Amino acid sequence: MLANPNDFYLGRALIEYGECSELESAVLRQLLVQPGIVVEVGANIGVHTVPLAREAQARRQVLVAFEPQPVIFQNLCANLAANGVRNALAWPYACGATAGTLHFARPDYDAPGNFGAVAMQTVAAANTIPVPCVRLDDVLRSHTVGLLKLDVEGFELNALRGAEETIARSRPVIYVENDRLDRSQALIEWLWSKEYRMWWHLPPLFNPGNFFGRAENIYGRLMSCNMLALPRELEMEIEGFVEVTDADSATHALMSLSS
Repeated sequence: MLANPNDFYLGRALIEYGECSELESAVLRQLLVQPGIVVEVGANIGVHTVPLAREAQARRQVLVAFEPQPVIFQNLCANLAANGVRNALAWPYACGATAGTLHFARPDYDAPGNFGAVAMQTVAAANTIPVPCVRLDDVLRSHTVGLLKLDVEGFELNALRGAEETIARSRPVIYVENDRLDRSQALIEWLWSKEYRMWWHLPPLFNPGNFFGRAENIYGRLMSCNMLALPRELEMEIEGFVEVTDADSATHALMSLSS
């Protein structure tokens, strides 16, 4: 995998451990249980895209990845090509509730930073980059979706609203980041309104069984905060996850970690 060594999370993890977020990726590969294409919104450089696409290929499925940061999108395409991934399409778009243009603050890729934490904005400001935004319903109109993964730094609900018809038609498994306390309740309640059940998934960034076998944990207790969402009608046994039963931010999974 090609990565920017200035990226403290993705880049440094690949350099130090030969992998990134493998504990999360291992779960994602088990979620290809529905027919249809795999859609990843916010693919970044492809740390999940590549293994997901390989798993999908074994099941004769296609993966569609969206990544709006131009520099990061180029890195994503390079990783797909370098790993011989032929069943994936990568598109340089943001995804939202309406089609148009979004903006993000211009990162300094030559300085240390977290380039996976770039958030979309609806209004242009100084030193921002405009990117095209599409509705998933418009792009995926003729496709059945089996798995929908979203990691878009607080813009998850906007992207889901643009996929409402697709979700109603396909009833995909949804794996979505939910680490913003101020936006969590609306996200949970929206998914409940679409007849989904949810479970918290908090995979640590450090994997003791990492590819390089390094014992040093440079990330401490840091972990991702995601939700696995399943259509209520899907009979799938979930073990080891805590079901989301309250949308209040006081019961957010991150609050339990700080108590």
